[in-house]
Amino acid sequence: MPEIEHVVVLALENRSFDHMLGYLDHPSAEFDGLARGGPYQNLNWDGTEKIEVSANAKYVMPVDPDHAHDAVMEQISLDENGKPTMEGFVTSYERKGRGLSNPRLGGVFAPLIKGFESRKKKKASIEGRGPVIMESHDSSNIPVLSTLAKEFAVCQRWFCSVPGETWPNRNFMHAATSDGETNIYPRFYRNHTIFEQLEEAGADWRIYYDDTPQIWAFRELWDPEKRRAKWFHSSHFSEHVRDGNLPEYTFIEPNHRPPYHLVDEGPTVEKGDASNNQHPGNNIVSNAAYDDFHTDEPVDFVRAEALIANVYESLRANPQLFEKTLLLITYDEHGGCYDHVAPPTNVPNPGKRPSAFSRSMKWFFHHESKHFDFQMLGLRVPTVLVSPLIERNTVNSTVFDHSAIPATVRKLFAPKSKPLTARDAWSQTFEAIAQRNAARTDLPDLSQYVAAVHAPSRDEVEEQMASEGDGTHMPEYYGELVQLSDKVSRVLRRKGVTDAPVLPIGPKRQRAHKTTTAFRASAHALREQSNP
Repeated sequence: MPEIEHVVVLALENRSFDHMLGYLDHPSAEFDGLARGGPYQNLNWDGTEKIEVSANAKYVMPVDPDHAHDAVMEQISLDENGKPTMEGFVTSYERKGRGLSNPRLGGVFAPLIKGFESRKKKKASIEGRGPVIMESHDSSNIPVLSTLAKEFAVCQRWFCSVPGETWPNRNFMHAATSDGETNIYPRFYRNHTIFEQLEEAGADWRIYYDDTPQIWAFRELWDPEKRRAKWFHSSHFSEHVRDGNLPEYTFIEPNHRPPYHLVDEGPTVEKGDASNNQHPGNNIVSNAAYDDFHTDEPVDFVRAEALIANVYESLRANPQLFEKTLLLITYDEHGGCYDHVAPPTNVPNPGKRPSAFSRSMKWFFHHESKHFDFQMLGLRVPTVLVSPLIERNTVNSTVFDHSAIPATVRKLFAPKSKPLTARDAWSQTFEAIAQRNAARTDLPDLSQYVAAVHAPSRDEVEEQMASEGDGTHMPEYYGELVQLSDKVSRVLRRKGVTDAPVLPIGPKRQRAHKTTTAFRASAHALREQSNP
């Protein structure tokens, strides 16, 4: 059997397993979806009606679901014995729509921030939309993901690592810990990562990104400069695969930006770029427009499908490389979307406390949440393993969380290295799912979906940007990414990258884009210096 020489991970945003794959028409009787069993239901806002799951989900939502830690705990709804009942999704979504789920703030600056927030113009309350969160996608809405889930392996017990937000869950992918965080806390994290373990073992890694990546939060992965040269814009991935030029480990982060933004190509801005992370916040329409929403134009949701297809087709185009490669497609967290499977409990706490610096910064400002002991996983997320060495219609029921990524990569390429934390020491690994003795030749053709990306015109992008003004109408999660971008910019300037923004002023979108452009130029220049 060919050995796995490359692992590629693509991590998208904020969708639960049932929301995406619950109605997958999988031929295996082992598949645990929504078409069998049940009933799968939640009570409505006033407790008078049971809301059933359905396959009526649209590409868009009227409200971005709440996925802060306290909201997730409401969604899983623990019983008197501390066991998840999964009965709080409708009330949580309704609460968010009505504007009743504002985070609790702590720290000495909390009163000032609360006062500032209270002066902002409040959005109109959206009532009666709680049942939307029980809607899942029909397979026809997600032809790329659903095809790969049937043609290769679907991991139906892959849980995110924390019942909380994006950043802590993405951090588990890299460091098998969130450094004690359950919610987004925009700072630099200094936990040892799988990337550094690979270097120590003489193996290589690479990061592909498409603007304002969250993984910037691990400063040691791009500062010192020699590591910054390992960062590439996502457009280079297909080229590198074609040339047979992949390292042992590749991590791909999608475009998190708000739906449209401008891209600099030479001396002038000539074309637009668009988000493709599938975050619900990038797929919002007004409450009034939701019921009649139909579209022939690919929104962010569909562009994410195109991204998956592009990564897959790039690999399929090089069979010699693909038969030695294991592609993992997953989502960082469930994003507040319904799932019927209770997360496992009694899992190991990673055992890492936040640094003294982090604890001191929280004295100034932080989001308050109830105490969490990190012994329960987050909710199921859609996860698919793709390789010519995987049999069709494979259903894997092993319990995984995101710490399985560093555990597997280390087992394959740095076997003498110790676990990063108690969590990845506990984790199972997934490389054995690719167990065929010979590579398959009957791989599905998804090339028709690669071209599904709508490239907005300059006029469209400028109109969208003008309507956003200072960013108050952007997705809620984007503010933390801008804060991270500002921190990165300050470091870059201290390191002599003079194109980075000087001060965190100006519209958020343009500010973060300037930092990304400076970062890309610096990484390219460093590669040129090392390969003149």
